[in-house]
Amino acid sequence: MKSESMTHVRHVYYIALSCCSLNLHAENNEQDSLFSLPFEQLMQVEVSVAAKKSEPWLTSSGTVYVISRDDIVNYGWRDLKEMLASIPNMDYFYQWSWLPGGQRGFTGNMSGTLMLIDGREVQNLLANEAFIMNNFPASRIERVEVLQGPNSTLYGGNATQGVINVITRLGQPENELHVVIGEANTRHGHVLLNHKNDSFSFSFSASYFDSAQDYKELKQFVFDTVRFSRSSKDPLRDLSSGEFRNDESNYTLDATLSYQDFYIGGNLSRGENVSGIEAVSYDYVTGDDSRRGYENYYIGQNFAPSESWQGTIELSYFREYKEKDRLTTLIPDGATRYQDLVQYNEREDIGPSDRIRLNTQWQYTSQENSDWIFGYDGWKTEIGRKVKYRNTGNGIMLFTPPEWAKDKEKSEKHALYAQYSKTLSWQERSLKISAGIRYNHQDFTNSAYLPRTSFVYQPDPSQAIKLTYGEAFRPPTIFEFDLVIDDNLESQTMKMAELNWSKRFTWHEISFANIAAIYQMKAENFYEKILDPQNGTWTTEITGEQKVSGFENQLKFHRGSWQGQIALRYVSPDKEQVNGQYQVLNIPKYKLKLGLVYNLNQHWRIAGFVDHWAENYTEANRINDVGTEITEIDGWTTVALHLYKQTPNYRLGFYIENVFDKLYYHGNARGTSPIQYLQAPRNLRVQFSYQF
Repeated sequence: MKSESMTHVRHVYYIALSCCSLNLHAENNEQDSLFSLPFEQLMQVEVSVAAKKSEPWLTSSGTVYVISRDDIVNYGWRDLKEMLASIPNMDYFYQWSWLPGGQRGFTGNMSGTLMLIDGREVQNLLANEAFIMNNFPASRIERVEVLQGPNSTLYGGNATQGVINVITRLGQPENELHVVIGEANTRHGHVLLNHKNDSFSFSFSASYFDSAQDYKELKQFVFDTVRFSRSSKDPLRDLSSGEFRNDESNYTLDATLSYQDFYIGGNLSRGENVSGIEAVSYDYVTGDDSRRGYENYYIGQNFAPSESWQGTIELSYFREYKEKDRLTTLIPDGATRYQDLVQYNEREDIGPSDRIRLNTQWQYTSQENSDWIFGYDGWKTEIGRKVKYRNTGNGIMLFTPPEWAKDKEKSEKHALYAQYSKTLSWQERSLKISAGIRYNHQDFTNSAYLPRTSFVYQPDPSQAIKLTYGEAFRPPTIFEFDLVIDDNLESQTMKMAELNWSKRFTWHEISFANIAAIYQMKAENFYEKILDPQNGTWTTEITGEQKVSGFENQLKFHRGSWQGQIALRYVSPDKEQVNGQYQVLNIPKYKLKLGLVYNLNQHWRIAGFVDHWAENYTEANRINDVGTEITEIDGWTTVALHLYKQTPNYRLGFYIENVFDKLYYHGNARGTSPIQYLQAPRNLRVQFSYQF
């Protein structure tokens, strides 16, 4: 009996700390899909993103959305960016490369969302961004857990708007070969290999993506100086150019090996063209801008010295690369046409940048209904020096820009955190109280105590009412020290209060699971660069705040051969001032999403997903004048369809994106030119998977 108890404790803790134990996924395979389960087991689906430990979805602290493997297969989503479109309160704009955006009415470069792979942080070191390209193909992903709202107590910096935890398919019981072929010369291949023998496990996953991304609608769009650019470049651009190019290619590798309680593994991602149509030059050719991605290696061991104590110690090494090779343009005085320009290639490298990290976390279960989590997180980071290569009459000159903050290249961070949870039960009711705090010390920014507390009240086992308060921070990046004389900058901060009601119920033989939340979030300490005209130096001032109140709801349902979801969000952010006019910028106030899946017979299914965004407004350059103005971007609705056949050994699917071929746009929240981005026109792709 003792041995069985210890096995269960260890099993739970593996999920809580890193999702790295290979046999966990196999043992919990039946729990990975909300609707492949008997519905009475729905409330027992385990998530780990909210509390860094395994807990039932219904009683998890805060608002957590689960995108299951069943969802991914049914709707035919190709990659993570398509999956995130199903979350009711995600905002983004796709610039045909990486995916900037945010959560709950905040948007930008996705630096407020913490990105995890199997529970490990893969936020880039240079700009704190959750860098999402086509390097998260669906064939790589078993499940996605999205936590809404700040949680720096457990995760540290950059979890100001929420956390995305991508759980890979490492450790699944199947092996798979997956192929996707689509328009615009789009090709994707993926192989998954899993092996388990007693206490030894090995898993390997590799993917490759390549696409020309040269839809004719996209070519026409980048030539439109009213809808696309409104840039000072426009009069000098080569409007007759046929050289538009926006190729993207990337590949990923995931691998892990475990023996008993010891494990070792890594994740690697490489990508080409990370600027997309944001950086088309005077001849409409994008730069060969290579992030070259990252590589993350880790080694660790899990411990269970007693039934009350479990823990892990992990050492990891993260390396990041960034390279640019862009066509640089000089504009001679009096230039009036493209042929007057002087163009040459300029190369810029940053890196490699490195981080060595030590993380340990321990869980003490004092009683059956209470536990403690203690942890230490520390790292040393070295940002690579920025170096530019410039062709001159005397050959190639190498130099570092004078604004680069050389003294900020090396830094250290140390953090201690603790969280206590206790559940009080009487009759069928229960109240779970969770409270945690983190002390964070980091070079070049202020130290901080970061609390989070949550109350989860269950009047009966089918529903939960949750009240959550949390705080989070985002430390300044090395780019934010450019051209400043400040030795220290205070971190940007976020505070949130949230009320969540989650419930499962049955009506007319239809089974429902609902998540509803109202919240208010407040961000402070925005960075603004100001030039001192007397000294000719730049300083960074801490200015401004932004508040967002909102409501979000996701309803999943299932009856017989039908299943689906309905999601709604409404947000009310602070207005911004542009030339004396106040307006909410870059955020559609409401969104509506509808997904439906129908089983045609034993093997065939058809699914559709509808995504609707309301109109929104953005700041744009004036067309024939200096300064900026507020421009409206129309609302839009798109429909995607997926028809597929599933057998025990293979799956064949046909996916149509944007069925009605509606042109739709996302505003550019990061600048005034380009003012918006065209999303994908109608296109078809074929998917084939073989399990062995």
